[in-house]
Amino acid sequence: MKGGALVLAAGSSRRFGSDKRCYLLDGEPLLAHCLRAATEAELTVRVCCAPGETSLMQSLAPMPCEAIECNESDRGMGATLAQGIAACADWDALLVVLGDMAWVRPATYRTMFSALASAEIAQPCTGGRPGQPVGFRASFYPELMQLHADTGGRELLQKYRDVLVSVEVGDPGIHRDLDRPPTANSVQ
Repeated sequence: MKGGALVLAAGSSRRFGSDKRCYLLDGEPLLAHCLRAATEAELTVRVCCAPGETSLMQSLAPMPCEAIECNESDRGMGATLAQGIAACADWDALLVVLGDMAWVRPATYRTMFSALASAEIAQPCTGGRPGQPVGFRASFYPELMQLHADTGGRELLQKYRDVLVSVEVGDPGIHRDLDRPPTANSVQ
């Protein structure tokens, strides 16, 4: 099955206060952690970036991934996802990966992509609690390409809950993202 990981990394990081993709986590940019986990899972990786981010795209060049310039990223995550999906029309299935979820394990990416061989939509869970990344088969691309503003794929998960497969992965990283800079008292 042809496909891979579509990483959403075109946001403005308003809540974070600076470019969180470049926030150093254990001495390495946050986004690099996410990309490495997906590439270590031996997935093809395409990354959604905002227009004019040539420096970010160049920094991705050493990694085995392709940058997708999303010229409507300022309209929100839904618009970015729609453009990213359109750029993946040659894939049979994909995982939608949020670029600030640096703690997802490579094994989780492998498990989730493998689940798409028999599932139409797959969502990881740990202890019964759903998380990210969510996987979609190509039959859902047309609806995903209709997304706009800050509406992500959550509505589709609700609409198609009868075909959604929950996959227990035992990975707490599926629930962990970075929306605000850590404080001195916060736990990493």
